Amino acid sequence: MKVKLGVHMSYAEAKEIALLRQELRACWDKADHAGAEVALQRLWQVVGDDDELTAEARRWSIKFAA
Repeated sequence: MKVKLGVHMSYAEAKEIALLRQELRACWDKADHAGAEVALQRLWQVVGDDDELTAEARRWSIKFAA
């Protein structure tokens, strides 16, 4: 499932992104880089053409790379 530019995302897509955000926050709190890597890979699969999600995925990648 990928988000497409200019198309409203479905409930399922929004829910998946929200769950990925929760998982990434939990990984950040626990300093769980392995768990974050899995969640980030899934987020990159969902990003599609959405600029805001791309920027968010980049920010998460930078946070865990530091």
